[in-house]
Amino acid sequence: MREIIMNKKIALALLGLALPLSAQAVEFRTPGTALGIGGAGVARNNGGLTSYWNPAAGAFKDSPFAVGAGVGAGLKINNGLAENVDNLSKLDFDDITKFNNSVDDVGNFTKAVTIMDDISKSGGNIGITGQVPIGVSINQFSFGIYGNMSGYIMPIADITNIVPTANAGGANITVNDLNTSLGANTYTPSGYFTTAQLAALSAAITANQTGALPAGAADNLANAIDNQLKESGIPADQALATLTTTALPVLNAASANTFNQNTTSVLTKAIQYVEIPVSYGHPIKLGKKSTLGVGITGKVISGTVYQSQVLLVNNNNVDASDIIEDIDTNKKTSSAFGIDLGLLYKYDKWLNVGLVAKNINSPEFDAPDYNAPKYDTISGQVLINDLKKGDAVKLKPQVRAGVSADVLPIVNVSADLDITENETVAPSVVGLTAPKSQNLGGGVEVHPASWLKIRGGAYKNLSASKGGTVLTAGFKIFMLDVDGAFATDTMEFDGNEIPQEAQVNASLNFSF
Repeated sequence: MREIIMNKKIALALLGLALPLSAQAVEFRTPGTALGIGGAGVARNNGGLTSYWNPAAGAFKDSPFAVGAGVGAGLKINNGLAENVDNLSKLDFDDITKFNNSVDDVGNFTKAVTIMDDISKSGGNIGITGQVPIGVSINQFSFGIYGNMSGYIMPIADITNIVPTANAGGANITVNDLNTSLGANTYTPSGYFTTAQLAALSAAITANQTGALPAGAADNLANAIDNQLKESGIPADQALATLTTTALPVLNAASANTFNQNTTSVLTKAIQYVEIPVSYGHPIKLGKKSTLGVGITGKVISGTVYQSQVLLVNNNNVDASDIIEDIDTNKKTSSAFGIDLGLLYKYDKWLNVGLVAKNINSPEFDAPDYNAPKYDTISGQVLINDLKKGDAVKLKPQVRAGVSADVLPIVNVSADLDITENETVAPSVVGLTAPKSQNLGGGVEVHPASWLKIRGGAYKNLSASKGGTVLTAGFKIFMLDVDGAFATDTMEFDGNEIPQEAQVNASLNFSF
């Protein structure tokens, strides 16, 4: 009876700790071997990394002394942002701001507006992560130095300033000027647009002409645009929609919104922080077969916040890899103190149920001011000199629950769930929803020998409206552990087809 009463108290304690909270700034990182089994680690024996995963695990002294050290990195891309950025970097924007009546100019204008329109509508983001964990566990105490990095790139599309000009600030280009640029050349369909799409494009050209075009000119211009877009990689229906609703109508208007004023850009934000924790776990005997471990971590945190805005158009010509490489160019460092709490319930040496609450005091880090692009009326150019105040990064509480069971002597099954929906460090952009993270994952570890382990699993972000399951796997040979994860959905990055999400961890672990 006493054990039943105590178990009810445990359930109430777990429920109270797991009340839904809002968290921001970073996702729940998964260092070490947990990545290989779907990111599940809250209820497992994590050896030297106990102070990161769950301080309550120190209550059980599975190993009197354990050391873990590793390195990890990840990349997450969705909704085609990287591909759109790379495609913009290939365009010659002089062909748009200094239109010289060539069919290539027609193509560059069409591609640029179509790409920027897609950025505006689909948004997308690029996320990067990194971690360098070093941890030591000695009986009920655990310590460490945990380096973490999380960064995001979000787009800001300008589809207002898109009118091409003969010169920067010169005469606006019209639909009739596009036709003039073709000269006496005759174009035939390339197969990019369907017959029906070509007819719709021709009708839109006619509807937006500023003067009567010669007979057959609208069809010929439609065919020329078709040829220019054939190798662009832009879906035909997307290009047609942009041309008929945005690009061609604006050429028929007396607009002051010329392309040399365009500020299409990406906003980057990242945090790199180093935690130095001291953790303690204490056991509470509940019955003959059940024990509750309670743990606490106090940690000093040094955090560096990076924030900047990068112009993508008007001959800045940066691609996605350039932006990722330069994400740490503008920074500000500050320090804070953090507190983690943990519970771990063990039953009969084969079943663990755990709960951890990280950063319950919401440590905060200052962000640097940064310069945004702004059109300068004197020079007639877009300059990166509009000073903006940086937004501080606050690590609000993260709560994660986990279960781990040794279903056979050589087989362990584990799973974790983020109780909180965690916001990310992604910068706020008007009209776009910043990505969030709430992962459910798990897997199986088979250990036929103490020096050999094989892991497999999967996880899914329950907060993501798009994106499929991420598969995970890993292995241990003697002291070396290697674990990885990759999404089942793919996309193009830097000219290569890659998974939309990928992570890899490598670590050295030993205990006695």
